[in-house]
Amino acid sequence: MATSISTISQMSRYEQMKYYREKRKAALAQVQSMSGQANGLVSVKISEAQGMGNLAAKIAYQRGIKKTA
Repeated sequence: MATSISTISQMSRYEQMKYYREKRKAALAQVQSMSGQANGLVSVKISEAQGMGNLAAKIAYQRGIKKTA
């Protein structure tokens, strides 16, 4: 739905307002979709970081046990 500027300027004020309202609505939907995807990625990365932290702590703990044994 690519509309040129000259086409938009030939629309009535009401049609222009309606056109831009639809464009903003579509942009908002796209941003919300991207936001949902980004939040999902952040959740995965947080879980991954927690897993790596748990693994590092486990390795450090086992090294400590080996040194004392």
